[in-house]
Amino acid sequence: MGVVAGITATAVAILVFLFSVSQGLKTPESAQCYGGKVYVSNIGNLPPDAKDGDGYIALISKDGKVIDDKFITGLNAPKGITFCRGKLFVADVDRVVVADPESGKVLKVVPVSGARFLNDTACYDGKVFVSDTQTSSIYTVDASNYSVKLYLKSHKLEGPNGLAFTKKGKLIVASWGGGKLLEVDGGIKLLASGFENLDGVAVAEDGTIFFSDFSAGKIYAYKNGKVFTVAQDLTSPADIGYCGGELLIPEFLMNDVKVMKVKR
Repeated sequence: MGVVAGITATAVAILVFLFSVSQGLKTPESAQCYGGKVYVSNIGNLPPDAKDGDGYIALISKDGKVIDDKFITGLNAPKGITFCRGKLFVADVDRVVVADPESGKVLKVVPVSGARFLNDTACYDGKVFVSDTQTSSIYTVDASNYSVKLYLKSHKLEGPNGLAFTKKGKLIVASWGGGKLLEVDGGIKLLASGFENLDGVAVAEDGTIFFSDFSAGKIYAYKNGKVFTVAQDLTSPADIGYCGGELLIPEFLMNDVKVMKVKR
């Protein structure tokens, strides 16, 4: 397991491996927390865009105990999860599925016309932003009335994957195709480049941006214009989550989620 099993120190943070969860997980893509619990999207059988109905959301306690490995079922290939206005939103190929995070009941299925590979989600100001990697687009879904709008389409996004917002409302985008970390705020600004296939992105309380490189097997941190490697020797880190000082790392091909403590 390399450096993940121990401690990695950088100028940004010290990461301490706590534990991993594998029970009931199959091709986990996103791990996010809400209300003291961790929600993990599982694609199930590959390929990751198959509308085969075998995708699901697993529910895990903060300390790693599986509460319900099939909390929400009947999804196709669920990926990015976010929570907005008290509801769970998950990207599912060409639709966004909305559910009650307490009961797991599906409340609404929102089709996104023209979408081909919806990937990550992020909530800001009552709207859910959804990346479409294959069309280099970002859509918004209103968390109240579920109306869908095209927010941005640009070749400069180069296959947008991970999405997250800073406290100041700037949208951070991890580019899968371009291997770039971008900021969208009226325009598209390059923060960092030279990576392989960026996947997930999460913003900590102090503004540190953590992002994963799926193909390189690494987690990076970006702060004050500098990039630091904070974890390596991973297999396939996908859509990471940040939760109360801990980093949640779904290992897509390893069928587990690793949890690491972030210490500064």
